Amino acid sequence: MQAPRGRVVCFGEAMLRTLEDIITPGGAEYNVACALARLGTSASWVSALPKDATMIEGTAIDSGVHLDIRRLEYLVGTYVVDPEVKSVHYDRSNSAFANLNPQDFDWREILTGARWLVMSGITPLLGEEPRSAWGGALTFAELDGTLIALDLNHRPALGTIEELWGIIRPRMRMFHVLVLSPDSLAKIAEIEELGRPSSYEENIEALAELRRRFLIPHLCCTFKRPETDGRQKRWSVVAHAFGMDSTEEDAVIHSPVENLGGGDAWLAGFIDALSEHGHGPVSPLIGALRGDLLAALCQNTRGDVSMVTREELDGFEAQREFTSSENRTLKI
Repeated sequence: MQAPRGRVVCFGEAMLRTLEDIITPGGAEYNVACALARLGTSASWVSALPKDATMIEGTAIDSGVHLDIRRLEYLVGTYVVDPEVKSVHYDRSNSAFANLNPQDFDWREILTGARWLVMSGITPLLGEEPRSAWGGALTFAELDGTLIALDLNHRPALGTIEELWGIIRPRMRMFHVLVLSPDSLAKIAEIEELGRPSSYEENIEALAELRRRFLIPHLCCTFKRPETDGRQKRWSVVAHAFGMDSTEEDAVIHSPVENLGGGDAWLAGFIDALSEHGHGPVSPLIGALRGDLLAALCQNTRGDVSMVTREELDGFEAQREFTSSENRTLKI
């Protein structure tokens, strides 16, 4: 099947997750591709998998994702979630993706006609081969004018934040969107000698200064805070060339049944809003609002992968429009 033009290309690993004896697929870039495709936005997922098909492919196909897979004689990576101690155990060292051949990826051909390339900071820490393929994708995307979105997504089990930042920092000029967690933002600010932010306000100041330092078009940070009765408040801040937008006053309050997948859904919503979805480009604030909403809706169902359709998202966005100006928080 020929890949559609104007699509979002997502490159990264997907694995099978076990939680309470239930197995579901998941992976940062994979989740973004599935979320976008569910909304009707053209998305491709580029990766490496075992020769035998898994539910990873089936879920992506059901979502409408265009698959671009390299088949290898290795296993699929797995991870087991223990909700009681809030830990995740990964088994990915012998996965097909960890053993991929960078020369199997013709990035000029893969990215032909693509509008966006989505990747994460997970891939370059998975080994020399994944890092090489990751770097090649970035190089060709920059040369061809493909916009690049990167979720730092630091995983301490794979390497230190200093090691990851050492890989990311020289390439900052390449990114159109970079997403950080509050913890990663604070640690990077300290590495960049901006001090160690110890409050929300200092985190926001660090975000603005990092954007000015690297001139990245959209530097984003997503926040969540426990509320009463198991509910959660979710909002985000985007620093950009014209200032800064925060959705804190327009936050989404929800009752998550899933702790994973929210950040990937946020990025999908942000990209979807910034893309030319028949109405031309929109402001970063609209993108952040959509990201917050899609992340919350994604975490309201089981599994990493968002099942939210365009109709459902449009319905909640319309509900937000009728929320009073005195209390703009949306409860779902």
